[in-house]
Amino acid sequence: MTFDSVPQILIWLIALAAVAAIAFAVGRRTRRQPPPEITEVAPPSRPSDAVQPPQPSDTVPPPQPSISWFNRLSAGLSKTQDQIVRQIESLLTSESEKASREALLDRMLEILVRADVGIRTAEMLVEKVRHQLPGAELSDPVAVKRVLQREILQLFDAAAGAQTSDNHWSLVKQGKKPTVVLMVGVNGVGKTTTTGKIAFKQRQTGRSVIVGAADTFRAAAVDQLEEWARRAGAECVRLSEGSDPASVAFECVKRASAQGTELCLVDTAGRLHNRQDLMQELAKIKRVVSKDVEAAPHEVLLVLDATTGQNALQQAKAFREIAGVTGLVLTKLDGTAKGGVAIALAHEMKLPIRYIGVGESVDDLQEFQAEEFVDALFSNHKAKTADIRSQSVATGSATL
Repeated sequence: MTFDSVPQILIWLIALAAVAAIAFAVGRRTRRQPPPEITEVAPPSRPSDAVQPPQPSDTVPPPQPSISWFNRLSAGLSKTQDQIVRQIESLLTSESEKASREALLDRMLEILVRADVGIRTAEMLVEKVRHQLPGAELSDPVAVKRVLQREILQLFDAAAGAQTSDNHWSLVKQGKKPTVVLMVGVNGVGKTTTTGKIAFKQRQTGRSVIVGAADTFRAAAVDQLEEWARRAGAECVRLSEGSDPASVAFECVKRASAQGTELCLVDTAGRLHNRQDLMQELAKIKRVVSKDVEAAPHEVLLVLDATTGQNALQQAKAFREIAGVTGLVLTKLDGTAKGGVAIALAHEMKLPIRYIGVGESVDDLQEFQAEEFVDALFSNHKAKTADIRSQSVATGSATL
């Protein structure tokens, strides 16, 4: 190496150092920046992976099977059935061998009274059991239930026979246009709702219906009845709030008569049966509706809340005296174990039950059929009341 080549070598070293410095600086800047996001690209979907449109079963629940009226009635009477039928079964199953005959009958009486059958009616039914089952059959639950079933059925038949000459009853009377029906009862029994349901069901049969909102002291009742009438396609007569209820009833009957309407339902104000002034107002309504239509009202239906038990008897006595009640509507049977009051009403008041309600829907209110009611009450028992009825003639059983 000569001295002439030294400067050239230094120049090359300096150049390499500069390049290295630049490369180092660029590397540091690159490391400080965040790495770029990597986006995965989904593979193209196959036909089987595509989102399918919602099927009907995904958005609309499948239709539920309709529940028959008998099943709804049986379910509605389940609490009363537990209170009467199941307890009598339990009594005869668990105590028949160790308890005396009189002790069993006394215990049976207690069960019936607690179910609001009433003391008079309970005593009558126990006496029937005593006389018709004189021997060991008293300890047989099937035999005891058969006697009770037959006697209860006869009570209902007797009450219905006291009002009609035949077994067929219809709310709308032949040759009566309009048929005028007063709906009466105390506050809170479901009177306005019952009126609306009856109007709805009658319209479904094709009959023309007009309703009168004579509960003028309760604006909500007028609005409620008007809404029921709208749903049913019936006409609703209403006057200003606070109007004389008798004026509403008169206007309703007058309009029904002029139009040839088949059924006129007048919803009256709820009133306490021990308020004589209010009860006299009800008597006035009854007089007023007879001015335009002969023999009106043709029916006076008293709506009773089954949950009130024996108090329903007191209401029935008071309203029958003032308003001439011809039939009963027993509501809210599904919410009580006091359904035995239906038996007491038939026995003590001799008033037929025309409708019963076991729920909130329109279909939960139906015309009362004695055989159906007793079958539902004893629904676990194989004997049907149609068979029981025929046997009552052979046994010579009579109602006390």
